[in-house]
Amino acid sequence: MTERIRTFLAVAVLTIAIWVWADLEQTDTGEDLVPVRIKGPAGFRISNVNPKQLTVTFVGPKGELQALRAAPEQKVCRFNLTEAELKSDLLILPARDGFRHWIDRNISVTGIRDERGGTFDGKIYANASRLVTVRKVRVVVQVTGAVAKAATADPPEVTARVAEADLDRLPKSNHFVVAPLDIDVVPESLKVEQEVTLDRRLGGPDGIDATFDPPTVKVSAPLESAVTKKMIGRLPILISAPPEMLNRYRIVFQPEAERWVELEVEGPTSAVERLKPQDVRVQLILTADDKPNPGSWLPREPVLVGLPPGVKLVKPLPTVNFNLEKHNEKPPTP
Repeated sequence: MTERIRTFLAVAVLTIAIWVWADLEQTDTGEDLVPVRIKGPAGFRISNVNPKQLTVTFVGPKGELQALRAAPEQKVCRFNLTEAELKSDLLILPARDGFRHWIDRNISVTGIRDERGGTFDGKIYANASRLVTVRKVRVVVQVTGAVAKAATADPPEVTARVAEADLDRLPKSNHFVVAPLDIDVVPESLKVEQEVTLDRRLGGPDGIDATFDPPTVKVSAPLESAVTKKMIGRLPILISAPPEMLNRYRIVFQPEAERWVELEVEGPTSAVERLKPQDVRVQLILTADDKPNPGSWLPREPVLVGLPPGVKLVKPLPTVNFNLEKHNEKPPTP
């Protein structure tokens, strides 16, 4: 009896194993959105990959498809390029070549579309740039949230790695990196020492992509006070011009031009809190060199007068379009 039970159990286990194996080997299909990953050799940077994702349909054993879905690092369109394959800055890669690592799983790609499911030319485009080293890049500390006397960084210089083509277009005067120090609360000691991660661009916000060694610096910032923002209010744009000009010409503004501006300032708390609307003036300054310009408006940025030291506008004043006409004459038509 016991032998019979053992035989039955062995047959049952074998039957289940065969059933499971058959189920996993059964052909299945799938569709997924996969990222495009391009890895270049050491000393190169790959950028501007387009498209960054692809909609892929595929077919293969059910078990292999389940394993693929459980392995995000494998569910990619992947290229590992050698230096010999980087013959030009522009890369054009057949998208299907990025799925060669699926072959061992017996998974075949049956269709490729763009990330929105639209038509696709079957190619991946990217740029390859050789990296170069830039030494002695100065660190510029930018403090926000407080007024700092003379912030310093340790080390004061770092090493950058950038694309050679980008560096050729960057002036040497822009060989610096920003260390941003954002202060939420001004300590009673009026001194901040903090590890700061460097910006990822050489030359400031409008510079070029870069990596830095070391990527962080220690910033020391003696503070004067906290920074406060304040709405001053809605002020008129006043005209400032030589008397002889005003005697000869009348100022004509573009019909939709705004004659008032909303002012918001920021600076040391004490100075900002004392500031009142009557302390400042917004002026459109004209000179004797300004002449009527028939057929076009004269653009000019107003000037804010009366701000105390350390206080500045949060946003620049908008440009005003105007023209000049002689008294008793029709205005020129732009």
